[in-house]
Amino acid sequence: MNEVIKVAHLTYAYSKNSQPALDDVSFTISSGEWVAIVGHNGSGKSTLAQALDGLIDFKQGQIWVEGTELTEESVWKVRNKIGMIFQNPDNQFVGATVEDDVAFGLENMAIPHDEMHERVMQALEEVQMSEFRHKQPDQLSGGQKQRVALAGVIAMQPKIIILDEATSMLDPVGRREIINVIRKLKKRLGITVLSITHEMDETTDADKVIVLNDGKVIRTGTPETIYNHSELLLQLGLDVPYSQRLKRELKQRQVKTPEAYFDEKGMVDWLWQSLLKK
Repeated sequence: MNEVIKVAHLTYAYSKNSQPALDDVSFTISSGEWVAIVGHNGSGKSTLAQALDGLIDFKQGQIWVEGTELTEESVWKVRNKIGMIFQNPDNQFVGATVEDDVAFGLENMAIPHDEMHERVMQALEEVQMSEFRHKQPDQLSGGQKQRVALAGVIAMQPKIIILDEATSMLDPVGRREIINVIRKLKKRLGITVLSITHEMDETTDADKVIVLNDGKVIRTGTPETIYNHSELLLQLGLDVPYSQRLKRELKQRQVKTPEAYFDEKGMVDWLWQSLLKK
């Protein structure tokens, strides 16, 4: 796989005397990967997302996006490769209607009108919001607003989508809907996804998980590898997926459980098999 994002020794503090929000952070992301960056509030996750999009002026370290080093001169070139979805969808709405909002970024790119209309309709279709295109944003639910924000990003056809706590204001149903949309888009379009979250249940689809604490990378690995450090995750103020919590409870009751990570379906299958053997 080609390297699409590279971060090398990135360090950033909001003031001279404050503790670094990012402290010597380094990692790489390959094209088409889904990478989840997790950590408690204040761990540096959102600062990292802002750094990747050129929203903060870091002085130490380097970032490359598709081979272009992020500098003051290249920031707009880099931003054109990245689509950002933020925590509060209300902060992203600029159009009077859903259709206007999705078209806004394309207007700034001076996309011809016919192509713009086609892209807007395709993007709304991708997120199943076509029938709402004439609605005003305040007529939508939180999940629907986040779908529209995602459509606005899709229409601009970025190579990379960054979700900065994009589901944290949604209920569990809305959260699952957005993650499912992202999963399908990644599979169909081959986009690279970087999700910033403190919800460990949102990391199960990731190819790689990076754990941040106090601005430092303390663990990197597959979801299965990271979940096996459940005690550490709990110490860091993070939860683990339900299947791992179930394993922990069973172990406390002297029940021997599989060492490998199982998702919920896998745990259900294992439990049935175990019961049938008795």
